[in-house]
Amino acid sequence: MDPQFPIGRWSGQEQFTAADITDRIAQLRTIPQQYRQLTESLNDEDLLRTYRPGSWNVRQLVHHMADTHGWHYFRIKHALTLPETAPGILSTVNDWATQPDGHGAPVAPSLALLESLHERLAYLYERLDEADLQKAYYHPFRQVNVTLAQAIDMVVWHGQHHLAHIRLALLQ
Repeated sequence: MDPQFPIGRWSGQEQFTAADITDRIAQLRTIPQQYRQLTESLNDEDLLRTYRPGSWNVRQLVHHMADTHGWHYFRIKHALTLPETAPGILSTVNDWATQPDGHGAPVAPSLALLESLHERLAYLYERLDEADLQKAYYHPFRQVNVTLAQAIDMVVWHGQHHLAHIRLALLQ
Protein backbone atom coordinates (compact mmCIF):
# COMPACT_ATOMS: atom_id res chain seq x y z
CA MET A 1 0.00 0.00 0.00
CA ASP A 2 1.23 3.47 -0.92
CA PRO A 3 0.82 5.63 2.22
CA GLN A 4 0.42 8.74 0.06
CA PHE A 5 -2.60 7.18 -1.69
CA PRO A 6 -3.81 4.48 0.72
CA ILE A 7 -7.14 4.05 -1.08
CA GLY A 8 -5.68 4.66 -4.53
CA ARG A 9 -5.96 7.76 -6.69
CA TRP A 10 -9.26 9.33 -7.65
CA SER A 11 -10.49 7.48 -10.73
CA GLY A 12 -12.04 10.36 -12.65
CA GLN A 13 -14.99 8.14 -13.58
CA GLU A 14 -17.14 9.84 -16.21
CA GLN A 15 -20.53 8.11 -16.10
CA PHE A 16 -22.75 7.88 -13.03
CA THR A 17 -26.14 6.30 -12.58
CA ALA A 18 -28.81 7.71 -10.29
CA ALA A 19 -27.91 4.90 -7.87
CA ASP A 20 -24.25 5.99 -7.96
CA ILE A 21 -25.22 9.55 -7.03
CA THR A 22 -27.53 8.34 -4.25
CA ASP A 23 -24.67 6.23 -2.90
CA ARG A 24 -22.25 9.19 -2.98
CA ILE A 25 -24.79 11.39 -1.17
CA ALA A 26 -25.12 8.75 1.57
CA GLN A 27 -21.34 8.53 1.87
CA LEU A 28 -21.06 12.32 1.88
CA ARG A 29 -23.34 12.43 4.92
CA THR A 30 -21.27 9.90 6.91
CA ILE A 31 -17.78 11.28 6.31
CA PRO A 32 -17.89 14.12 8.88
CA GLN A 33 -19.06 11.75 11.61
CA GLN A 34 -16.17 9.43 10.79
CA TYR A 35 -13.74 12.34 11.21
CA ARG A 36 -15.36 13.28 14.52
CA GLN A 37 -15.25 9.69 15.80
CA LEU A 38 -11.57 9.36 14.89
CA THR A 39 -10.43 12.68 16.29
CA GLU A 40 -12.68 14.08 19.01
CA SER A 41 -10.95 12.26 21.87
CA LEU A 42 -7.40 12.79 20.64
CA ASN A 43 -4.96 14.79 22.71
CA ASP A 44 -2.51 17.34 21.29
CA GLU A 45 0.20 14.70 20.99
CA ASP A 46 -2.07 12.44 18.94
CA LEU A 47 -3.11 15.35 16.71
CA LEU A 48 0.57 15.82 15.84
CA ARG A 49 0.95 12.28 14.48
CA THR A 50 1.76 11.90 10.79
CA TYR A 51 1.08 9.03 8.39
CA ARG A 52 4.48 9.20 6.67
CA PRO A 53 7.65 11.28 7.01
CA GLY A 54 7.05 14.85 5.89
CA SER A 55 3.27 14.48 5.74
CA TRP A 56 0.65 16.64 7.35
CA ASN A 57 -0.34 15.74 10.87
CA VAL A 58 -3.83 14.73 11.97
CA ARG A 59 -4.73 18.30 12.99
CA GLN A 60 -3.66 19.66 9.60
CA LEU A 61 -5.62 16.95 7.79
CA VAL A 62 -8.84 17.88 9.62
CA HIS A 63 -8.38 21.59 8.88
CA HIS A 64 -7.49 20.77 5.25
CA MET A 65 -10.76 18.88 4.87
CA ALA A 66 -12.82 21.86 6.04
CA ASP A 67 -10.83 24.22 3.81
CA THR A 68 -10.95 22.15 0.64
CA HIS A 69 -14.54 21.02 0.97
CA GLY A 70 -15.47 24.67 1.35
CA TRP A 71 -13.77 25.25 -2.01
CA HIS A 72 -15.65 22.30 -3.50
CA TYR A 73 -18.91 23.78 -2.25
CA PHE A 74 -18.19 27.14 -3.90
CA ARG A 75 -17.03 25.53 -7.14
CA ILE A 76 -20.27 23.54 -7.30
CA LYS A 77 -22.36 26.66 -6.63
CA HIS A 78 -20.48 28.51 -9.38
CA ALA A 79 -21.10 25.67 -11.83
CA LEU A 80 -24.82 25.77 -11.06
CA THR A 81 -25.18 29.52 -11.42
CA LEU A 82 -22.81 30.53 -14.22
CA PRO A 83 -23.98 30.12 -17.83
CA GLU A 84 -20.90 28.23 -19.03
CA THR A 85 -18.27 25.98 -17.50
CA ALA A 86 -17.21 27.83 -14.40
CA PRO A 87 -13.62 29.02 -14.40
CA GLY A 88 -11.35 27.48 -11.85
CA ILE A 89 -11.20 29.15 -8.49
CA LEU A 90 -7.48 29.41 -8.03
CA SER A 91 -6.05 28.90 -4.62
CA THR A 92 -3.05 27.46 -2.92
CA VAL A 93 -5.41 25.72 -0.51
CA ASN A 94 -2.82 23.02 0.22
CA ASP A 95 -0.59 25.75 1.64
CA TRP A 96 -3.34 26.71 4.07
CA ALA A 97 -2.51 23.65 6.18
CA THR A 98 0.84 25.23 6.98
CA GLN A 99 -0.68 28.45 8.38
CA PRO A 100 -0.95 29.04 12.16
CA ASP A 101 -4.56 27.85 12.34
CA GLY A 102 -3.68 24.67 10.45
CA HIS A 103 -0.91 23.94 12.93
CA GLY A 104 -2.49 24.95 16.20
CA ALA A 105 -6.23 25.61 16.12
CA PRO A 106 -8.56 23.15 17.83
CA VAL A 107 -10.14 20.70 15.39
CA ALA A 108 -13.69 21.12 16.75
CA PRO A 109 -14.55 24.18 14.59
CA SER A 110 -13.26 22.45 11.45
CA LEU A 111 -15.27 19.34 12.29
CA ALA A 112 -18.39 21.49 12.71
CA LEU A 113 -17.67 23.26 9.43
CA LEU A 114 -17.16 19.93 7.66
CA GLU A 115 -20.47 18.64 9.06
CA SER A 116 -22.29 21.76 7.89
CA LEU A 117 -20.70 21.73 4.44
CA HIS A 118 -21.49 18.07 3.87
CA GLU A 119 -25.08 18.49 5.02
CA ARG A 120 -25.54 21.43 2.64
CA LEU A 121 -23.88 19.51 -0.20
CA ALA A 122 -26.03 16.43 0.42
CA TYR A 123 -29.20 18.53 0.51
CA LEU A 124 -28.20 20.25 -2.73
CA TYR A 125 -27.23 17.05 -4.55
CA GLU A 126 -30.52 15.38 -3.60
CA ARG A 127 -32.27 18.09 -5.57
CA LEU A 128 -30.12 18.20 -8.71
CA ASP A 129 -31.44 16.75 -11.94
CA GLU A 130 -29.44 15.05 -14.69
CA ALA A 131 -28.85 18.34 -16.52
CA ASP A 132 -27.45 19.89 -13.34
CA LEU A 133 -25.16 16.91 -12.76
CA GLN A 134 -23.66 17.48 -16.22
CA LYS A 135 -22.75 21.10 -15.48
CA ALA A 136 -19.04 21.51 -14.93
CA TYR A 137 -16.31 23.68 -13.55
CA TYR A 138 -12.64 23.81 -14.33
CA HIS A 139 -10.54 22.22 -11.61
CA PRO A 140 -7.24 24.15 -11.64
CA PHE A 141 -5.26 21.58 -9.66
CA ARG A 142 -6.28 18.66 -11.91
CA GLN A 143 -6.45 20.91 -14.99
CA VAL A 144 -9.67 19.30 -16.25
CA ASN A 145 -13.35 20.15 -16.42
CA VAL A 146 -15.21 18.30 -13.69
CA THR A 147 -18.95 17.63 -13.93
CA LEU A 148 -21.01 17.92 -10.78
CA ALA A 149 -21.51 14.15 -10.90
CA GLN A 150 -17.73 13.77 -10.87
CA ALA A 151 -17.41 16.46 -8.20
CA ILE A 152 -19.44 14.56 -5.60
CA ASP A 153 -17.41 11.45 -6.40
CA MET A 154 -14.22 13.47 -5.92
CA VAL A 155 -15.42 14.98 -2.63
CA VAL A 156 -16.26 11.52 -1.27
CA TRP A 157 -12.94 10.10 -2.47
CA HIS A 158 -11.07 13.04 -0.91
CA GLY A 159 -12.82 12.53 2.42
CA GLN A 160 -12.04 8.82 2.46
CA HIS A 161 -8.47 9.46 1.28
CA HIS A 162 -7.68 11.65 4.29
CA LEU A 163 -9.62 9.40 6.68
CA ALA A 164 -7.21 6.66 5.62
CA HIS A 165 -4.29 9.01 6.29
CA ILE A 166 -5.57 9.70 9.81
CA ARG A 167 -6.03 5.99 10.50
CA LEU A 168 -2.45 5.36 9.34
CA ALA A 169 -1.14 8.22 11.49
CA LEU A 170 -2.88 6.86 14.58
CA LEU A 171 -1.22 3.49 14.02
CA GLN A 172 2.26 5.07 14.02
